[in-house]
Amino acid sequence: MPVTRRIIHTLRDLYRRVFKRQEDARTREVVEVLKQVSLFKGFSRSALRELAEVLHPRDYRRDEFIYYENDPGLGLYIVQRGRVRLVVEDESGVDQELRQAVENEFFGALSLLGESRRMETAQAVTETRVLGFFSPDLKTMLKRNPTVGAATVAAVARHLAAQQVALMQQITRDRGKVAALRLLDGLAQQAEGVANGE
Repeated sequence: MPVTRRIIHTLRDLYRRVFKRQEDARTREVVEVLKQVSLFKGFSRSALRELAEVLHPRDYRRDEFIYYENDPGLGLYIVQRGRVRLVVEDESGVDQELRQAVENEFFGALSLLGESRRMETAQAVTETRVLGFFSPDLKTMLKRNPTVGAATVAAVARHLAAQQVALMQQITRDRGKVAALRLLDGLAQQAEGVANGE
């Protein structure tokens, strides 16, 4: 290797060691959680570190509520430890459990990308720690690190699109293709009206 290249290589290594962001114990722990979350599969360690720095840890006691149905949605939550039950009140006023989110699962993703009300209640089943990722955090991320911010938006959009496809497949099985597509088209028009303030 020529001397000039060796000097450049040595200086680059020195620069990386001196200016590389050091991960503290909390960041390392959160990065390890994020590596297990399906939403962030394929993200680099540095991207996960960027995300870890904007997440908000929140601890909940058993049976404590994280949010209630019809609350304004502010963002998504990742279960770091414990379990969270997602419940909706049926037409007769009885709570119906939809599912339980366990470690490394997330819930509430829809509200990260837009203003919406919570469709369910989230309640800790056990002593639980969640990591909150809220809309203002995403906006900050998009300014501070546009690449990671855009990757996060794309990941959430892919997740929501997959949910929509699965929902449409189920409606197609239950009611037929034409009814499913008419429903989708009607909902798209309704959403456009809401977005335009109608």
